[in-house]
Amino acid sequence: MKNFKKLLTTFLALALVLTVMDVTSIVSSAKTSTSWNSNDSSFKNLEIMSSSSENLSSVGASYSGMSNYGKSETITSTIVVDSGKTYDGKGITIIASGMGDGSQAENQEPIFKLKEGATLKNVIIASPGCDGVHVYGNNTVDNVTWEDVGEDALTVKGSSSADAGTINISNCTASAATDKLFQCNAPCKVYFSNIKANDIGKFVRQNGGTSYKCEWYINNCTIDKVKDSIARTDSKSTKCYYKNLTVTNCTTWWKFPSSSQVSTY
Repeated sequence: MKNFKKLLTTFLALALVLTVMDVTSIVSSAKTSTSWNSNDSSFKNLEIMSSSSENLSSVGASYSGMSNYGKSETITSTIVVDSGKTYDGKGITIIASGMGDGSQAENQEPIFKLKEGATLKNVIIASPGCDGVHVYGNNTVDNVTWEDVGEDALTVKGSSSADAGTINISNCTASAATDKLFQCNAPCKVYFSNIKANDIGKFVRQNGGTSYKCEWYINNCTIDKVKDSIARTDSKSTKCYYKNLTVTNCTTWWKFPSSSQVSTY
C-alpha cells in the first residue's frame, strides 16, 4: 500500500510538471506566432506586447518650452520647403483655409511640400488636415502633430519608377485618420520612430495595385483603434520590419501577399 501511494504521488507530481510545461509552451508560442489566412490575404500577428505607462507617455510629439507653442498661423496655400532647407515651426499651429475640407475627397492641397532633402519639424497641423505633408525624397519629418488627419497625414510622392530614397518620420502624433496615415506612391525606404497614432484606418499603405518595392521600419510606436491594418501592400517585393511596437484594438496587423514579407528586426 505504501509503494502504491508513493507511486501515485510520483505520478501526480510528474503530471503537474508536464501541465506547467505545456502552459509555458503555449504562452511562449503566443508571444511570437503569426496566424495566416490565405482566404483574405491577410495575417494577424499575435505577439503579446507589454509597456509601462511611462513608456507610452514618452511616445509622440512634444512642444514644451518652444517659442511658438500656443500661437497659430492661417495659410491659404501650400508651404513649400526648398531642397536642403528646414522649416522649424517651434511649436506653431498651422490652420489651412480654402485648401480642402479634410475629408477623403481627392485633389485637396497639401499643407507642406518638402522638396528633395528638405526637413519639417516642430509643427502642429490643425483641422482641416487637407492632404497633409507631401515629401519628394530623402526627407526628415520630426515632432509633427496631425490633430485631425485629412485625406492622408503624409504622402511619399513620385512615379513608380522614381525612387524617393530614405524618409525619416519620428516623434510624431496623429489622430482621426478615416483611411491611412502614411501613403507611399513611389519606391522608398521609410523609418517610423516614436510615433503615437489613434483612431486610424491604416498606419502605412503602398499605392494599391503597384508592384514596386518599399521598405518600412517601424520602431517604438504605439497605435490604438485601427480599422483596417497596421501596414498594407499588394506588392510581393515590399518588406516591413518592426520592433517595440505596441498595438491595441486592432484585429489584423498586416495585409501582405505573403507572411514572409513581415518580420521583427
